[in-house]
Amino acid sequence: MARPLIATIEYNHDCICSDVPERFPDTSIRYLAELGEQGKGIRHLFNISGPDISTFIKSIRAHPITYDVLVIRRGKDSSEIITITKKDASTKFALKRSGSAFISNPVYNGGIEKAHLFAPSFDALKVFLDSLKNSYNVKVASRHFLKADERVRPESLVKSGFLEFVSAADLLTKRQAEALRLAGDLDYYDIPKRVSLEQIGMKMGISEAAAGELLRKAERKLMPAIAKIIELQN
Repeated sequence: MARPLIATIEYNHDCICSDVPERFPDTSIRYLAELGEQGKGIRHLFNISGPDISTFIKSIRAHPITYDVLVIRRGKDSSEIITITKKDASTKFALKRSGSAFISNPVYNGGIEKAHLFAPSFDALKVFLDSLKNSYNVKVASRHFLKADERVRPESLVKSGFLEFVSAADLLTKRQAEALRLAGDLDYYDIPKRVSLEQIGMKMGISEAAAGELLRKAERKLMPAIAKIIELQN
């Protein structure tokens, strides 16, 4: 009898949500919705904001997994776009093909995304990995076969506010996430601080002002979720 399992997977790939923003630290891209399949492609709706939207859109159009980009609203500092990308270059395609499901949102750190995956069997996990082999570099960091009396309880994650926090963390750009991780690792938030913004900036190869701006933007995105978690716990 096939045994279901939970696997921790780590991967990197040329995703337009992570690869393109890396080259435009002042521009952000926010995922809004999936709009369905179109031939060999899949359509997604995004909001983008920043000072140079036109160049950002050109970079998305030139991305190797992109078939087309449709601009449905263009403003001075923000726009909504529909991307048509390769269907087999998405984790959703692999999840659907293997009958598996993410039980946590992927978290980005240092060029690697990590997620927890539920697979109904080891063979299903292999199908998931095989579906991504042409577009992703994937490895299984750990796996745990569930016992007959063991259950996954996603509702406990919802009640704790964890999923809201992870969803908010997904809005961070790579550079914002890197700055926040460095600040935590170097005890910037200790009292008194054990590292300065200037030192964080030096490690990132940017100015003190730029490091401070990255942290402020990251904190602004995360604070509503943190407030929600506090509300749920009280």
